[in-house]
Amino acid sequence: MMKKTLLLMAFSLCLWPIVSAQTKAPMGIDVSKYQGTIDWPKVAADNNLEYVYVKATEGATIADERFATNVSEARKAGLPVGCYMVYSRHTNAQSQFDNFQKTVKGCGMTLIPVIDIEPDPNFPLNIKRVDMLLQLFEEYYGVKPIIYTTEEAYKKYFNLERYASYHVFIACYNLKFPDTRYTLWQYTTREKVEGILTEVDGIKMHPTYTLEDITLPKVKRNKR
Repeated sequence: MMKKTLLLMAFSLCLWPIVSAQTKAPMGIDVSKYQGTIDWPKVAADNNLEYVYVKATEGATIADERFATNVSEARKAGLPVGCYMVYSRHTNAQSQFDNFQKTVKGCGMTLIPVIDIEPDPNFPLNIKRVDMLLQLFEEYYGVKPIIYTTEEAYKKYFNLERYASYHVFIACYNLKFPDTRYTLWQYTTREKVEGILTEVDGIKMHPTYTLEDITLPKVKRNKR
């Protein structure tokens, strides 16, 4: 029993620096129209929150109805802001990129954009279309976009050398660390934040990264 206890203590001591570092990692949230009207000054007053991602578009035609307001008010409140699009298997890469770019143009985002890729389990992911979309983002913004996906999808589609230089944003719940590499981790969909009436997605950054690593570089945009 004593030996077992000592082993457990040793394991806990080894794990503690990881857990401690994770709690100190920059934290954020992502929001969309489903959060309704947000009191951004109250959100920004939360010392635990350092950045926000705002949904911009979905597919080739949908724009989040609260996007412009959320980005504008979050920036006024002093929060670094990134934008994300939800990938659709129904439309081509160019039309999805054009919808995103038209929607976010002039919004003043400061964080690297995110492409939310959550494959339908009943349909294989069109990886050529995804690669084209990634290329369009990189050519325009001068930096690789962040790939948001699930652990399962990452292992199936993105755990390849050609994606090794991309930041990865992993959705993984149940209070466990992602079983993949990651820069950002959506650890819950049920975070509670003062100033937001609904539950919201919570984000933790891997402790080896900082906000600077996901900050959009100031480059001359390609004209489209």
